[in-house]
Amino acid sequence: MTERNARGRRVSLGVTTFGALAGTIVLAAPQAGAWPSNLEVSGGSTHNVGCSYTLTATLDVDRLLSVAFRDNGVELPGSPVTPGILSGKATINWTPSTTGQHTLTVTQDLISKSITVQVDPQSIIGSFGCGPSGILNGGSGILNTLFPSISG
Repeated sequence: MTERNARGRRVSLGVTTFGALAGTIVLAAPQAGAWPSNLEVSGGSTHNVGCSYTLTATLDVDRLLSVAFRDNGVELPGSPVTPGILSGKATINWTPSTTGQHTLTVTQDLISKSITVQVDPQSIIGSFGCGPSGILNGGSGILNTLFPSISG
């Protein structure tokens, strides 16, 4: 009987060890789904109708699945976007066409990250009111056209 008890204890110990090991693997493994951890919009704290901005999503886990960008629930032109595998970032240009609050959202495999920005009316001087980044990289792109070597 003692040999039988010893075998039972070994089996029990083996099952317990396997269960603990399996639990550790599950907890340590990366998430199976996507994980947008951050969403940023260029332009600082001021955003105007008609100016072009860059939305940048940081993806901490899944860098293979594409991400969808939305403005107030409407998918942006050019979306979905495939993230850079090495950078873990996905970017898209956004040009707001209406004033007011805009909820910008990035979604990847049912997980989303959102930010809210206030969009002001278009500047009376048009795209020149978009600031240096708007003049170089968006808006009318005048400096980008005239001086491509200084604008990137």
